Amino acid sequence: MTHHASQLFPIALQELIEIGEKARKQRERAKHVARPRETRACKHGARGQYFTEKEKIQLTFNLK
Repeated sequence: MTHHASQLFPIALQELIEIGEKARKQRERAKHVARPRETRACKHGARGQYFTEKEKIQLTFNLK
């Protein structure tokens, strides 16, 4: 059993590192994306409105 775990640990570690690198690259790309200009309706209605990740997920499922 210990032998099996010792074989899987380096594989799992490498996968976690790859996931972290992918997420880091996505964040870097997101920083460089030009922000679209706000429309008048957007400026008036949604200015300063921010959602948590949980709220964004909730809204996404409510739209479907």
